[in-house]
Amino acid sequence: MNIFKNKILMTIVLAVCSSIMPQLFFKNGFLLSYFLKMGLKSSDVLILLSLPSVILFFLSIPFAYYADKHGKKKIGVSGIILTIAGFFLLILAGFFDTQPSIKFVVCGITLFSIGISALLSGWFALLSPLIPEAVRGSFFGTLRVSWQIFAIGCSFILTFILEKSTSLGTFQLILTFFTCLLILQIFLYSKIPEIEKSRSEKKHILKIIASIPEVPGYMPFCAYCFLLMLATGTWPVTMGLLEKNVLHFSDDTIVYMGTMLFVGSMIGFYVGGKLVDKFGTKMVFLVVHFSYFLFLFLVILRDLSPLSQVFYFSFITFSLGLIQASSSIAVTSEMVALAPVKNKSVIISFCMSLQWGGAAISGVISGKLIEYAILSETWLFKGLILSNYDTLILFSSVMVFVFIITLGLIPSVVKTKKAQWVPHSSKTL
Repeated sequence: MNIFKNKILMTIVLAVCSSIMPQLFFKNGFLLSYFLKMGLKSSDVLILLSLPSVILFFLSIPFAYYADKHGKKKIGVSGIILTIAGFFLLILAGFFDTQPSIKFVVCGITLFSIGISALLSGWFALLSPLIPEAVRGSFFGTLRVSWQIFAIGCSFILTFILEKSTSLGTFQLILTFFTCLLILQIFLYSKIPEIEKSRSEKKHILKIIASIPEVPGYMPFCAYCFLLMLATGTWPVTMGLLEKNVLHFSDDTIVYMGTMLFVGSMIGFYVGGKLVDKFGTKMVFLVVHFSYFLFLFLVILRDLSPLSQVFYFSFITFSLGLIQASSSIAVTSEMVALAPVKNKSVIISFCMSLQWGGAAISGVISGKLIEYAILSETWLFKGLILSNYDTLILFSSVMVFVFIITLGLIPSVVKTKKAQWVPHSSKTL
C-alpha cells in the first residue's frame, strides 16, 4: 500500500505534522528561550516545562477510559480546542510584565496539557482499525519520519528567524503561526473516520486498574519505565538552561540544538527498531543505560575538548536524541507486547502515565533544587569549573547507571517479534 496515495493515511500524517511543533516546543528550547526572555526564573522554567508531564500523569488514564466509553473523536476534538486556547494564552503572556505573565503561562500550559491528554487518550485506538496489520509497521515508521522531517525543517527556519531577531514579538509571531496550524488540525482530525465506536462495557475504571497487577510481567516493567524517566526526564531542559545561562548560547543556537535532537531522534527510531528486532529489548536497554551515562557525563567534561562548545554540544545533543529514540522504540515494543487485548487503551495509558510521572517528578525536584539554592552555583571537578545545572546532569548520569540493576524487572517478551512503531509517550502523537 502506498501510504501517500491513501487519503485517510495521508490525512493522519498531515494531522500529526500540523500539531507536532507546539508539542516539541516544550523540549527543543523554544519555549525555554521565550520564558527566559519574559524574565522568568530558571527554576520556574524547569517546573513549568515539566507541567505537561504532571498533567498527563493524572489525566491520561481517565481520558483513555472516557474515550473508549463516549467516543475517541469527541474527546480528541475537545482536546485540540483546549490546545489552541492554551497556546493563545502563551502568546498573550508576552504582552505583560513578568509577574502577571506567569499566570498566563501557567494557565496556558495547563490548558494545552489537558488538551494533549485528551487527544492522545484515544489516538492509537482510533488509528488501529484504519491501518491494515500488514502495513502497520511501515506506516508508523513513515509517520514518525514524516513529522520529524517537518520538525527539522521548521527548526532550521526558526533558527534562521531568531538569528535575525530575538524580540518577544518575534517569538509571539512564531507561536501565532503554529497556533493557526492547530486550528487546521481540527479540520484534518475531523476527516479521520472512527470505525470502532464507543464500547458498551460497564466495567469501572478502578476495577480495570486494579486488574493490571494480574497481567504477567506488566507491573515490574511499568516500574522500570518510571525509574528510567525519573533519571532522564529533564535532561533536555536542564541542558538548555546550561547552554543559555552558563555557556551564553544565543536563542537561535539553542533552537538549533533542538534541531540536532530531532535529527538524532529520527536516526534513533530506525536504529532502535533494528536493534530490537535483532537482539530484543533487554539488550537495547542495556546499551541505552551505558550510553546515557556516557554522554550525560561528557557534558561536564566539555572544557577538556578542543572542539568549539557549539559543535561539542551539537554532537552530544544528537547522540542523546538517538539514545532517547532507541529507548522509546524498545519501551513501546515491550509495552505493546505485554498489554492484553482487553482494556488495552487504559492498560497502555497506565504505563505511559507512570513514564510521564517519572519525568514530572524529575522536573519538579530539579526546579526546587535550583529555586532554593540547594546546589552550589559553581564548583570544581578535577580543575573544571562547573555549575548547578552540571550537578543536575551529573545526578541523571549516575542515576541511569545505577538503575542498570532494574533491568531485571523487564520480562523481555520481545525477542522475535518486530519492533513496534506505534505512537509513544514522548509528548508526541
